[in-house]
Amino acid sequence: MHTSIRIICLLSFTFGMIACGSSKGAEEPATAATSGGDTAQYEGPIAATDVAHGKEVFDNFCGDCHPDGGEDDGPSLIDKPHTPARLRQQIREGSGKMRPFPEKRLSAANVELILAWLASVNAVK
Repeated sequence: MHTSIRIICLLSFTFGMIACGSSKGAEEPATAATSGGDTAQYEGPIAATDVAHGKEVFDNFCGDCHPDGGEDDGPSLIDKPHTPARLRQQIREGSGKMRPFPEKRLSAANVELILAWLASVNAVK
């Protein structure tokens, strides 16, 4: 019986973690975070300036759902700019169809590179 419950839980977790599903328009707004919206731990200025490298990292991790920062499977990041803290939180915690990116998958330095590029296209306020 315990094995069946574990399998069901594992399957539920796996399906729940799938990022950037195929139905457009069904995602939660980028302002809804799994933590309830507290961004205090994510505050601070953007710690990178290499915009070109930031674009490469963005394309690698985010570009499938937000091509050039625009809308596709994920919402446009350019149409409604966010604070660096809010974007850090979204990246780390995820929400809606976006799964979180833990430090072991996307380093803090790479998050800052992404933010540097997003600032260059006015997606950060």
